[in-house]
Amino acid sequence: MTALQCFNSAILQRCEARFNFAIRALRLFSRPMPQFTYRARNAQGGLVEGVLDCPDRAVAIRQIESQHCIPIRIDVVDTAKPKGTKTDSPAPAQRKLRLLASPEVATPAQNLKIPHSQLLIFTEQLANLLQAGMTLDEGLSVLEKRLKHPRVHQMTHRLHQSLVDGRSFSQALSEMPRIFQPLYVNLVAAGEASGALPQILLRLVKHLMQAKELRDRVQQ
Repeated sequence: MTALQCFNSAILQRCEARFNFAIRALRLFSRPMPQFTYRARNAQGGLVEGVLDCPDRAVAIRQIESQHCIPIRIDVVDTAKPKGTKTDSPAPAQRKLRLLASPEVATPAQNLKIPHSQLLIFTEQLANLLQAGMTLDEGLSVLEKRLKHPRVHQMTHRLHQSLVDGRSFSQALSEMPRIFQPLYVNLVAAGEASGALPQILLRLVKHLMQAKELRDRVQQ
């Protein structure tokens, strides 16, 4: 092979490599962006639903929060399935029946009461889950499975069900006056209106810790 032939071969190989790279890049950027359906509460407490095109779920949450809304539920749309195809996710009515199947729902909400220490644990864990990027729906679902104290489980179950039924979080809290004092409910309502619910919950954690320390000193 002559020097000229070697040179031409090297040029062809380089061009082929660049062409293959361009094809891979084109395929990457031509992929459709994932779609996410969402439910959220706006500053007025109204329920907002919609669809977002975002690269990932975290970006979808940030977009919702930038509109001063609190995300309640976010689901990725499976574009691989044709419209009308049933998914594994239960319908709202089925989901409601599944939640109501719990044997712990007999106690009226207004009579339900939990220890102060358990309220502190619930508030702190919910704040951490929301800060980690979970929605209220997901956070309450996790806590419903995680928290084993019977009355705390019942409380979390009721809050979760109220959210599924379309109530705001502060409305759900107000239905349990023996657990959630007006200050707690009002601060949560302010957090929903401002889009800063995780930060408000962390403030409540500090308040509850101070109240616990004061109570412990009095009892000594």
